[in-house]
Amino acid sequence: MVLRVGCVPEHFSAPLMYAVDNGMFLDERIELVECKPWAVSVKQDSKYCSLDDLAFGATFGISRKGSGSQVMAQYASSQYEWKEPQFAVLGDVNGLIEGVQTSQADAFLWERTTMQRHYSRQQVRYLGTVRPPWPAFSLAALSPLISDHKRVVGFLEWVQKAIEDFMGERRIEYVCERLGYGEEDVKGWLEYVRFSAGEVDCGKIDKVLKALEKAGVVKDLAVSDVVLKP
Repeated sequence: MVLRVGCVPEHFSAPLMYAVDNGMFLDERIELVECKPWAVSVKQDSKYCSLDDLAFGATFGISRKGSGSQVMAQYASSQYEWKEPQFAVLGDVNGLIEGVQTSQADAFLWERTTMQRHYSRQQVRYLGTVRPPWPAFSLAALSPLISDHKRVVGFLEWVQKAIEDFMGERRIEYVCERLGYGEEDVKGWLEYVRFSAGEVDCGKIDKVLKALEKAGVVKDLAVSDVVLKP
């Protein structure tokens, strides 16, 4: 049986993409399916000049209901005690950019490094950064797969090998060529990015759940409800 792994084809998934491009998963029957600090962006001539200006009510563009862009807007609103936000579903990052340019939304949140090229082109304006208490992305799986201890451990070992290989000398060149980022943007990202090889920190998960519950994203969830160990 093939283990199908979904990911967003962006720089934070680069180690997995690197592994596929270099044939590292071929013998393990693993297939990658290409299905974030977060920056707040507004149109160039927006009336909003700082994150504080969003406190009195704003419409946030989101890619889809329940997406990271919506969760981050809810988290930011609860963290900074903004007025409850309104949402406009606008699709991918290009739809979000067009949405603020045409005043369908006042602002949107998206991964910081991804947005740099759009700031450089002056398509939108950077307003500020929101840092959530959780990793940009984590590995997750259905509980039946997690119960298959051997397959999960084997996959994680291959992921760790992919990370080690990716973080070698060609990492900057690879991300620039594969994903079209500028060299300085990639260097800036690599200064703070970390790929964890450790187990899930249940204390941190509990902190995340409390933040998400305050933001109205989840309700009455315990760490044991979301963390299943093989």
